Amino acid sequence: MTDNDRIQWNERYRQGQGPISGRANRRLEPYAAYVDALAAAVHARGETPTALDVACGLGGTALWLARRSWCVTGVDVSEEALKKAQSTAAETGVAERCTFLQVDLDHWRPPAESADLVTCFYFLDRSLWPALRDAVKPGGLFIQETFNINRHERRPASNANHLLRPGELLSLAREWGWTVLEHRFDGPDGERPVGVIVVQRPR
Repeated sequence: MTDNDRIQWNERYRQGQGPISGRANRRLEPYAAYVDALAAAVHARGETPTALDVACGLGGTALWLARRSWCVTGVDVSEEALKKAQSTAAETGVAERCTFLQVDLDHWRPPAESADLVTCFYFLDRSLWPALRDAVKPGGLFIQETFNINRHERRPASNANHLLRPGELLSLAREWGWTVLEHRFDGPDGERPVGVIVVQRPR
């Protein structure tokens, strides 16, 4: 990302227009059983479950996970968003379980097998997928949710390159050889047409 991108996102978050909320991410609730089961398995090994949230914005996903005993790293290009995320984590008593890093997602890549759970909400950079796959520990989860191509009908100005295509996430899971736990691809009649996948890496 360019400096102009970073500046633009900082300004949007200053004005309260960032796309990723600082409230605990309710969009994770449908998958809570998978997340909680994974956390229990990690705790049973005497370890603390770790998560990585990509393009974390104001930290809603990190807050949701931290409240469920996860240690979470959130990364984003906007230091303005991260500053607010850190403040909210402190206010809600989970700051010790949250780390927020300002990174350029065009170049930054996470360490291999560094997280039990990797999440990415409303950000699509296909070039990141191999690194996000490698970042998940054996037995861990990857959750992606973002707008799909049907949003283009409602908002023609949307960049089609940033929208999921039909079957794209399922093809990705097959390519990786991972188990698909959940999948959804909304049609054009949905208010917010998104694609979602929850996949588990083999042990």
